[in-house]
Amino acid sequence: MVCNIYYLYDKLLMNMNTDIQITKQLFLVTQLFEKVGDRIFATCGLTIKTHEMLLLIEDGSDTTTKLAEAMNLTLAGITQKTKVLEKREFISRKVNVSDLRMWHFEITKKGKNALKAIISPYAKATGMLYSEFSQSEKKQMLMLLGRIAKHLSSIPEKQLKEFVAKLTNK
Repeated sequence: MVCNIYYLYDKLLMNMNTDIQITKQLFLVTQLFEKVGDRIFATCGLTIKTHEMLLLIEDGSDTTTKLAEAMNLTLAGITQKTKVLEKREFISRKVNVSDLRMWHFEITKKGKNALKAIISPYAKATGMLYSEFSQSEKKQMLMLLGRIAKHLSSIPEKQLKEFVAKLTNK
């Protein structure tokens, strides 16, 4: 007997509470968006995260600390990604004269060209992704996702660590 994975997944969802179902769906959608997004951005030599990083650098988040705060990544994660962008000549790094430990990033012409080149494919792809939704549904999605993001970002890191530790007995 061949089992249909979607049938099993639906059966599993029916036995879970609504909060868990929503979270599982958000994780699944996130994974699918990353897969599609990375394929789109790869046409310009970027990933979703490196694209976001270029936009932030262009908008003035020009240090590792500013990028880490804006992207909710560790300093080590930012360092890794900026090294890749620098190696590919999308950004340049300059040492801060007053603090030799601090770098300032600047988007290069190649980086600006990559951002320009991705605009059309990105717009077409997002148009296709949401084509089956009405404007009203899109507005409702934005509102709900905004509320989730606001709530999650308002939880202090210390409180989150303590909460997870209690749940996992660690």
